[in-house]
Amino acid sequence: MAEIFVSYARSNAKEAQAVAGGLRDVGWEVWVDNDLPAHRAFTEVIEEKLQAAAAVVVVWSAEAAKSEWVQAEADMARAARKLVQLTVDGARLPLPFDRVQCADLTGWTGDPDAPGWRKVLTSVRDLVGAPVSAPHAASHSAARAAEPLLAVLAFDNLSGDAEMAYFSDGVSEEILQTVARGAELKVLGRGSSFQFRGAGKAAANVARALRATHVLDGSVRRSGSKVRIAANLIECAGETTLWSDRFDRELSDVFALQDEIAAAVAAALKVTFAPAVQAETVDPAAYTLYLKARELRNRGLLSPETVVAVIRLLDEATTLAPRFARAWEFLATMQVEHLRFAEVGQSLGVERADVVAAAETALELDPGLGAAYQALGQLEPFGRFADREAFHVKALSVAPNDPTVLTNASLFFAEVGRIRDALEYARRAYGLDPMYPWAACWYAVTVEYAGREAACRDLWRRFTAQWPDNELIAWGAVCAAYDYRDWDWFDDLVAAAREKQFASPTLQSSIAGGGRLRAPTAAVQQRELKRARERLAKDGVLPVWVFKTLYDLGLADETFELVGQASFAYMFDPDLGSPNGAVGSSLIFDGNSNLPMMRDIRFVGLCAKLGLCDYWVRTGRWPDCAEAVAADYDFKAEARRLAS
Repeated sequence: MAEIFVSYARSNAKEAQAVAGGLRDVGWEVWVDNDLPAHRAFTEVIEEKLQAAAAVVVVWSAEAAKSEWVQAEADMARAARKLVQLTVDGARLPLPFDRVQCADLTGWTGDPDAPGWRKVLTSVRDLVGAPVSAPHAASHSAARAAEPLLAVLAFDNLSGDAEMAYFSDGVSEEILQTVARGAELKVLGRGSSFQFRGAGKAAANVARALRATHVLDGSVRRSGSKVRIAANLIECAGETTLWSDRFDRELSDVFALQDEIAAAVAAALKVTFAPAVQAETVDPAAYTLYLKARELRNRGLLSPETVVAVIRLLDEATTLAPRFARAWEFLATMQVEHLRFAEVGQSLGVERADVVAAAETALELDPGLGAAYQALGQLEPFGRFADREAFHVKALSVAPNDPTVLTNASLFFAEVGRIRDALEYARRAYGLDPMYPWAACWYAVTVEYAGREAACRDLWRRFTAQWPDNELIAWGAVCAAYDYRDWDWFDDLVAAAREKQFASPTLQSSIAGGGRLRAPTAAVQQRELKRARERLAKDGVLPVWVFKTLYDLGLADETFELVGQASFAYMFDPDLGSPNGAVGSSLIFDGNSNLPMMRDIRFVGLCAKLGLCDYWVRTGRWPDCAEAVAADYDFKAEARRLAS
């Protein structure tokens, strides 16, 4: 996936390659026309790459100013608001590009600290965001100077009991979280690093797959209330051990031990470490219950029954150890998940007060637990966007490198139409945990929402090959295929899903939705409209996705008629439940599939019903679509008119 397109005149090929190399060294993907495939038409590929790129870097010179190709490419980038300019000889730029900021790289020799180059990097970062990949090491010395990226592997279980694997994995994950929270250091997520076991743990293997610079590995042996942990920190480039030690402790001292290991890792890497708050030792039985709950949660998609089982384990753990901060945080997270997503009419067994009590207890014991803030934020009614945002901002401030916190924040920003922000947070989450399907899936969705079709297609093809047995990935790719109306690709994906015997209601519903969209006959239109009206008559509300579906089927007037009739009170009243699928506004800001609806001025009326206009007007933080539809109508003026 090329994030950056470099435009230049042929006489400046050497300078353009230096610019491309400098951008790649930082970690971005770059495309220049020497990457042109032999079997593709030149103009076809150029246009495709220009449209897909998040930034276009134009290398200006006296010769480039005379080039119709360079001017055309620069003009496309300027119109799309993704133009970054630099000059290599100080020549005057042609109109209208002389009115746009241009970095001076005259005589640049590749110095990464040159003012002009830093200016280019700042502009690119504003458009593209932080690079997903680790920097490309141009030399051994450069590799050693790169920002450390640590992979904490699943420690080996040496207890002689296969059933104790959950314990060694749990201790490893706790050490991972302790290092990630306490050190000024980037740490890869569990979903990526825990995939390496046995012979696959070789540092070179982990570095090659994850671009990690360092690996922390070890073993855990438990005997009754005693635990022995051996750990070693390895530098991947030279496969040299920087630090190793062995610890024999009582299990009740495991948190102090985790801090001790994390501090040693930080010292070996020469980064700052601040130990987590842990006022008291923890009952070994409570710690065991906590690790069992984590193991159960990490198995994947959970049924309501499994969520209840996890909550029960955590209830027991916090009863035994009432000052166990992470157990309270985990309990709040699971309780709010059950509260929000249980089926209507199902006995919840969880009250809002339970979530508040668990989250506030966790934060009283340790104010640095980001997920506890997000659990409290999920209790807010969906339409109270400013209040919900405040919880995400707080969570990000205390856990800026937690992939789960980053993904949750990205979901929120997509819901309020701030797609560039959503893409940035999703990119960071994926960069920290590139082998975790949930992070990968949402990252690909945000790339689609950003209107980057070529990049999105590339990601889904890569992910379906990487995780052929993952139903979540299969579902995401199916949705992308019908969003792009690529029915050959859609058919291939459906056939693969059936071969794998994927049969979840979510995937089957999406396949059926693609079938309707593929042949939107009058009969299909009337059938879907009838279903929507019957549902509205019965429940008084309609899920947001129903409005998008009807609009996609060509029923624009009928869509907004139903918007006017539906109640959205559940968006603002915490005591009103919402039917499955009713909450979730991110899909209406899809810059690819929903752009026609966004260009309809009545779209702002739907946003007003959802409470979004009030949020935008009061905060001044506008959605990206305000720019995308500027040629059609004044989005901001209409939003101000409809805001309460």
